[in-house]
Amino acid sequence: MDEYSRRVEAIGACTEVVPLRQAMMDALALFGVSQAYFLAPLTRDTRVPRILTNWGMPWSWEKQYRERLYQIDPLPLLVMDRPEPVYWPRDLAGADLSVRQRRYLEIAAQYGMARGVGVACFAPAGRSGFLGAILPEGGDEPDAADLRRIQSVGQTAFRVYCNIVQYSETLPALSSREMEVLYWISRGKSNSVIAEILGISPSSVDVYVRRLFAKLDVTDRTTASVKAMSHGLLVSGEYERFVADQRALQYGENPPRAD
Repeated sequence: MDEYSRRVEAIGACTEVVPLRQAMMDALALFGVSQAYFLAPLTRDTRVPRILTNWGMPWSWEKQYRERLYQIDPLPLLVMDRPEPVYWPRDLAGADLSVRQRRYLEIAAQYGMARGVGVACFAPAGRSGFLGAILPEGGDEPDAADLRRIQSVGQTAFRVYCNIVQYSETLPALSSREMEVLYWISRGKSNSVIAEILGISPSSVDVYVRRLFAKLDVTDRTTASVKAMSHGLLVSGEYERFVADQRALQYGENPPRAD
């Protein structure tokens, strides 16, 4: 067994969070990584609160990131659109970035983050996150094999973390009507529109929404949707469009009926 395999195996053997973090950084050190950060959940909605874990980055950067920079960091969004790890700055060359996002990259470079590898990490129950592994300045560009190894380190560590830190809550069962209302809430529909779609009164929809908020222990529609997705009650619109596109490619204009 080579050194890389031994260090990844050490990650898988961890049963506590602190040793896990050290094991992950030990594995990443093989690629020159001594600084990294992790965000969860991985979502396109920057209004959703995220947990930030920092390994070796300056406190001043972490403070600014928690306050505002997380809203304009383009790297988590970029990894969501690519099946492979992202190496920046190379993979940012053709990206359609806003002025604020480019400003963030300038700020990040001032903190030694001019080069790095971004990895999307996934685990059961819809849990997801982003690993940003910072590479030292002036080094060689990592090859495809090293990018996949860094991705494997991040993915393995995240799955082990999720096994260690289990969800402590079990959601109450939702009725079929509550699931229907939840689906349309996640699609951005107002109560009046949902009432029209389902053929029920707006006051009935109001009742179902209040029940959903109580069962999910949330106070707004966005948080309800995110929590439902994290527990596997919903899938994203992007996934539904992907399925529809694949069915169209396979069956053309006459796909089989779902029933």
